[in-house]
Amino acid sequence: MNNTVKYAILGCLASLSFTARANIGIDPATNQAIEKILSEFNSPGKPALAVTVIKEGKPIYEKAFGSANLEYKTPATVDTKFQVDAFAWEFIAYAALKLEAQGKIKLDDDIRKYLPELPDLGEKVTVDHLLSSTDGYYGYKALKSLSGWETKDPEQHKSILRIIKSQKALNFKPGKAFSPGGDTRLILLASIVESVTGQSFDAYCNSQIFAPLGMSNTVFLYDSNQAPDNTAVPYRSESNGTYKRDYGDSTAPGPVNLYTSIRDLSVWRSHISARTPGISSLVNKMNSPIKLDGGAMIKDVASISNYGQQHVGKERGIPKVYLRGISGGYSSTLFRFPEQDFSVIVLSSGLAYNGSYGMQIANLFMNNHFPEPETIDYTKIEGVKLSRQQLQQFVGNYWNPVRALNARVHLKDDVLYYSRVDGSDGNALIPLGNSTFQITIEGDDKILLKFIDKAGGKDMNYTVNDSDPVVFESYKPTSYANNEMTQFTGTFYSNELNSSFVFDVNNGVLTASNVRSGTIKFKPLSPNMFSGDKSFLRGIRFIRGNNNEVTGFKVAVDTVRSLVFKKVQEDDNRKLFSL
Repeated sequence: MNNTVKYAILGCLASLSFTARANIGIDPATNQAIEKILSEFNSPGKPALAVTVIKEGKPIYEKAFGSANLEYKTPATVDTKFQVDAFAWEFIAYAALKLEAQGKIKLDDDIRKYLPELPDLGEKVTVDHLLSSTDGYYGYKALKSLSGWETKDPEQHKSILRIIKSQKALNFKPGKAFSPGGDTRLILLASIVESVTGQSFDAYCNSQIFAPLGMSNTVFLYDSNQAPDNTAVPYRSESNGTYKRDYGDSTAPGPVNLYTSIRDLSVWRSHISARTPGISSLVNKMNSPIKLDGGAMIKDVASISNYGQQHVGKERGIPKVYLRGISGGYSSTLFRFPEQDFSVIVLSSGLAYNGSYGMQIANLFMNNHFPEPETIDYTKIEGVKLSRQQLQQFVGNYWNPVRALNARVHLKDDVLYYSRVDGSDGNALIPLGNSTFQITIEGDDKILLKFIDKAGGKDMNYTVNDSDPVVFESYKPTSYANNEMTQFTGTFYSNELNSSFVFDVNNGVLTASNVRSGTIKFKPLSPNMFSGDKSFLRGIRFIRGNNNEVTGFKVAVDTVRSLVFKKVQEDDNRKLFSL
């Protein structure tokens, strides 16, 4: 069936169910307030947006707005599918934990028991390590870019496994550190499910989760070149007010390439909330905090913090569970308040972030439950008075080597400011003590900076509410003249990935290029340390030999912490490119 006819038919059918499940169990005034919040999307000229509100295990509001396809003005419905990115993680964890509950796997088992084809890297990596992102495997997204690898293979997750087999070392000792962006673990968990059940992961999820619950619009897509029927087209808004299609990474591997509808997510969350016999202990496990091997709870500022692969924090003084997914023009957000048994989910196909709408809706129902105000009144914070000389000691540049983040603290009009962007004033800091400051932001999050003296400089610990600190190290910026920059040029090759980057100097800027990954521009941070403008090379450190010559570089980003590219000598360079 051609697209014109297909979308015309969908448009006719959609008009029958456009508001089929709106205002299921709320009063007219609240319904009107929700409609007002989402009024800008109630137009055929806007990309699709769908919302569900769930209270005590039952959807009380469910509605779709806008068009699933702007070209054909196809109305979105509660059955319209969206690509939901990180929402897939919960189902991957659920599948693994379901097998654990059935006694078919053990969380403390070495994953090579189920995936014997993986190399022995000298450390035991367990199923629990995968679920808690403490496994140490390289991240597949970064590997794809570093290897210049791109495939349209419908089963490309198997290609990822082939790359992982060439890994020579782990990022860290399993269970001893946490990776905020760890993603290969999800492919490995899905592969374990396949190994144990003898089914493909999508078939297992369909037969054991989706079909029994009637989630007919939910599917893990293994053929990434063709979106399922009745899927919203993803768009990105342009500066002139028009929309352009944006599919983002259209080659996401099957086990994390999930499409679903707002109606199906209502069914799923209702199922999880209802705690029906047989799954209560499983749900309890999913809500349990993840930990390091020593027992310390992992409380990252934004990444996962429970076995359900969601972030657990607070909103205005009460516990809140948060999940966010972004892929191209698709955006997905979950806010869940466990003590009130209340959830809001927003799916969209034309916003970079839709969480603000979800939180506005949550406030309509939750406002009387919040013990703290929506925004912090900084005038009521009793800070301490520090002299300009005392403040000056904190001024400088700071680098977080795990997340490859650059930060700056500067002084203006006797006030310290924290900034992540060069040239920006950033956010003012309120001194709470001689070395602790609160960042002023719009919202209710209490963000603190605590400075700690150490040999050769300072550490800056960044925390949000009661999170673990993100540790930034102070550094003195370095600059290189054009003739000095040439020491970093040449071809650098990774035997593990069979991939190379050519470094050169263009208009005074160090660049690295790969035929598939494109060109990366670098800025010097400190001696031998550079920051790139693409995430997979956000941080690199050049390695020097006995005679101080550059012999290679080590990738220094969260998901790839120990991969080395060696500089190719001239004779070897000719051999490399003659292959």
